[in-house]
Amino acid sequence: MKKLLLLSVTLLSLFANGQTSVYHPFPDSNAVWNIHFTANCFSNGNGDESYSISISGDTLINSLTYQKLITQFKISFSTGTCFGPAIGYKGAIREDTANRKIFFVPPSQNTEQLLYDFTMQVGDTVGGYIESQVIVSPDVVQSIDSVLVGSTYRKRWNTNSYYDVHFIEGIGSTYGLIAQSPGSGPIADLPEYTITCFQQNGQTLYPDTLTNCDLITSVSSLEKNIIKIKVFPNPSNGKFIIETENMGNIEIEIYNVLAEKISTISHFKQQVLNEIDLSNSPKGIYFIKIYDGVEIHTEKILIQ
Repeated sequence: MKKLLLLSVTLLSLFANGQTSVYHPFPDSNAVWNIHFTANCFSNGNGDESYSISISGDTLINSLTYQKLITQFKISFSTGTCFGPAIGYKGAIREDTANRKIFFVPPSQNTEQLLYDFTMQVGDTVGGYIESQVIVSPDVVQSIDSVLVGSTYRKRWNTNSYYDVHFIEGIGSTYGLIAQSPGSGPIADLPEYTITCFQQNGQTLYPDTLTNCDLITSVSSLEKNIIKIKVFPNPSNGKFIIETENMGNIEIEIYNVLAEKISTISHFKQQVLNEIDLSNSPKGIYFIKIYDGVEIHTEKILIQ
């Protein structure tokens, strides 16, 4: 039995290694990266946004063909002046497949910079656009392994354990695709970007094949298919009801306009919350934030 188990593990390892020896090129069309942005801006509020980056056709820059990246819409739960990346054109990318490198032209520029080098080895310093705003010291490839993407294993470069940054063949940086790394941490309260999922040709490939990875638009699947919430009465004298449907185990947090958390409530599927009492709190606008691992929805209520 032990020999059979060892043989199975060996064959699985050989299979994965065999797959990672095949280079997986970067998409040039029909690709969606869904990204979650968070930041603590202290007295200026908290940033919390979800958005997509997608490929939107080709463009010529200096006689070379690039793929345009755009963000059409974002779901924002940010408070104060703590906001993430803007909507619109995000720049353009092209791949040098022979040399396994991806190049990037930022918005309002026409000179390309190295974005990814998929030939890096352990100990190599990560360079190019990703590292151009490093605060402390540049990231270094700490290890190289593989990760299942769809039905195949792809190489993964682990470059920053503090911010959980990895480069995955054919997907890019898990730190927001084109977000610039703060460098090797720890540095408290810097913005964080996370690729929540990646879709190509209508099929979710990462982190699994089951995650809903629809393009985030003004009628987001996050809101249309998952969230059903009622807050009433609104405006309120300080006492109100929060009612939810079609939700898993969640947590509800209530913030004032200064981004100060004043209440946390545990909530479970199909449970209707009883009356919330903020009658002893100052009058004004409050934000009700819904979390399911990450923040997925917000409601605003006026206390009169």
